[in-house]
Amino acid sequence: MDALSSLGINGPFLLAQIFNFFVLFILLRRFLFKPMTNMLESRKQRIADGLQAAELARREAEAERAQLQTQIDTERREAMERVAAASKRGETLAAEIEGSARQDAQKILEDARNEAVRERERIIAEAQDQIAELAMLAAEKVLGRELSNRDAQRAFVNEFLAANGKARN
Repeated sequence: MDALSSLGINGPFLLAQIFNFFVLFILLRRFLFKPMTNMLESRKQRIADGLQAAELARREAEAERAQLQTQIDTERREAMERVAAASKRGETLAAEIEGSARQDAQKILEDARNEAVRERERIIAEAQDQIAELAMLAAEKVLGRELSNRDAQRAFVNEFLAANGKARN
């Protein structure tokens, strides 16, 4: 122990210091390091749980985004089908309207032709009546007498027209 004394080291004090160091080390380990380690482990576990929850949330969000995209695509396709169906209905309706308009125009044209034929026949009948009257007046002047009997006038006109190739009742 003399060698330690010559170096200025007190042996019993060194042993007390070593003993105090181990006691302090055990106390620190028990009351400081273990709670600190437990706290760090707990924090590490919370961070790991948070990362796991974030990963799960990311996966769920990605799955929901994929589902929403599928739903959007389905809605878009259905909307396009509805637009196409509406367009087809519009074209069909336009064709029906056009066909109906053509039929109406054809009917109007046919009615106008029939009316023109009736009007022509009426004008011809009026013209024949006027011609007959003029013929009667001319016949009266030529014959110098008046044909007072209406049936006689009619018979005379019919004879005249028959002689010229046109008989009328």
